[in-house]
Amino acid sequence: MGSAETRETRDYDPATSIEGTFLFPTSFGKIAVTNTSHSKLLDEVEIYRVELVYSKYPKTNNFQQIQQRKLNLARLNRLEKIAPQLFKSNIEWEFVAHIVNTAAHAKKLYHGFVVYYKMKESEKTIKEETLEVLENSNSEIPIPTFAYNDESEEATFIKEGKQKSNSTYQVFDRQDWKNVVVVCDWTASMYHFATPVLLWHNQKSSQNDTSSIQNFVFFNDGDDTPNKEKKIGSTGGIYATKTANVDEALQIMEKAKAAGTGGDFPENDIEALIYAQKNNPKAKSLVLIADNMASVRDIKLLEELTKSEIPVHILIARTEEIDLIRPEYWDIAIQTKGTIHTLKEDISLEEAIEHKKRLDELASLNKRELKKLERQEKRKIKRKKGRY
Repeated sequence: MGSAETRETRDYDPATSIEGTFLFPTSFGKIAVTNTSHSKLLDEVEIYRVELVYSKYPKTNNFQQIQQRKLNLARLNRLEKIAPQLFKSNIEWEFVAHIVNTAAHAKKLYHGFVVYYKMKESEKTIKEETLEVLENSNSEIPIPTFAYNDESEEATFIKEGKQKSNSTYQVFDRQDWKNVVVVCDWTASMYHFATPVLLWHNQKSSQNDTSSIQNFVFFNDGDDTPNKEKKIGSTGGIYATKTANVDEALQIMEKAKAAGTGGDFPENDIEALIYAQKNNPKAKSLVLIADNMASVRDIKLLEELTKSEIPVHILIARTEEIDLIRPEYWDIAIQTKGTIHTLKEDISLEEAIEHKKRLDELASLNKRELKKLERQEKRKIKRKKGRY
């Protein structure tokens, strides 16, 4: 386990935040993990992220803050004995601190560990994941010619083409975007978030309506390039359509998928956005379909991205919790004068700026508090040494 950032939030409910989680709960103020049944399943899936969720209470009592750190360490030690697989170096960790005013409130909230996983990749599981988007849907969609004789999951999706509620389909339906290029993370865990957008585009184009989508760009963080060989700005694994034709998009999606899934979890989002800008000069904005569970590998390229002054609207996949959206996605939206969207909520530029300001203030406060605690601990150690 490497270093872990701490994120403060209110009333975080991990049971509803994302699909693909195992919960290892503890009680408020206790060390013991009260349910370890999932530990036997950990070797069957790919773990990419673990959160330790606790309550920051009392907020201003230095002694209690020190005790909280000791309690969290004890919880980590207990979990490592139960599930050592979670402490591999390639797994991302984060501490999530509930901000509460009373112990009674804290006791009602979830405490413990949230383990995020995805199924180990195979053709079967990828196909199943994509086709699940169509369950319980009921609209008739015209079938593009390419899809008639194609058996891939994307073509099957279009042939059976029906939208599912609370999907990326509905996000596009809520907006009034014009001449956009969709830039999509096309790694395995994102297939069923991207495909509904193609369905939406196909429906608009086939019903005497006008689709706002000008082109598609898919990126997979360097095909199958070994992680150590990936270079910022030239990672590759970017595939684009020349038109917004659905048949072509299906073929490009299949080509990008066949080329690889990118390897590790950080992605080359900015490189793909810059590619989309340069190759679509008439686009009025870009829409990034982003995996919130993957960090942005090339965020240092953000300044180059902002030179074109094209807004980037970010559709966040794999979390509904506003406070859990990665900081780099707020930065991209704000710096390009874009917006943020979850499957259910639309966040304007002004709202994004206010939210990011609050996050920065909390982060600054946390750093000051931590340094203060460290100074106090050092003084205590010096005093103890002086006694002996």
